[in-house]
Amino acid sequence: MAEVMIIIAKCLGAIAVGIIAGNGAVYFFNRIPARWLCDYGQEPDEELLHPTRQRVRSTPWKYVFSGLFIAIGIYLAIDSPLYALAAVASLWLLLEISIADLKYRIIPDQLVLLLMTTAIGYFACRDFAGPVDMLIGAALGLGVMLLMSGAGWLIYRRQTIGGGDIKLFTALGLCLGSRGIVIVFVLTTLIAAGHFCLLLLQKKVKPHEKRPMAPYITVSSAIYLVFLHEMSYNILIRL
Repeated sequence: MAEVMIIIAKCLGAIAVGIIAGNGAVYFFNRIPARWLCDYGQEPDEELLHPTRQRVRSTPWKYVFSGLFIAIGIYLAIDSPLYALAAVASLWLLLEISIADLKYRIIPDQLVLLLMTTAIGYFACRDFAGPVDMLIGAALGLGVMLLMSGAGWLIYRRQTIGGGDIKLFTALGLCLGSRGIVIVFVLTTLIAAGHFCLLLLQKKVKPHEKRPMAPYITVSSAIYLVFLHEMSYNILIRL
């Protein structure tokens, strides 16, 4: 009976956090300072400065986001409430970053810095690999993206990966550690390439068109944090 009550309490807590996170995602993005969503030296346009205009519509998105965070929270909280909170916090910020990248082609530095602070939440998790591994993850994230950016310059003679994507991957590496950032990189590459090929077949993009990367990184991070995190840890232990 006690175990059932604990599970119910975890689920109720996850539902509460999910509702707050889903509604908060819309509320917060609509009130982000306009300058956060502009490039360096660029002035905000009228849309960003409009006091009542919604950048993200409340309906249906607050319900969609709440449902996603509730499902993720319940799924993770049953096993580890602390890990669930850390994962939801990271994914919440990644969602905000993705919306900014999709709508305004910008990854706010302020949100990236906040994402880095969520790494603290993984300290209490039982499979936390330690601060050294987190620093290695950040270095891997930075290094991989710099290599990709350099390859883009050599092949296409233009910038293929923005500075915001490099910062984002570095921050994510700090949160996920070495094995996590490698898995997320592979997933991001596969998902982005698959989606781009589909868009090419549908003639919705041009071959050399640059696409926002943050949404692909967010989807890959969600897959890792929700489904592959425990699996990768168990494999590492066996090795």
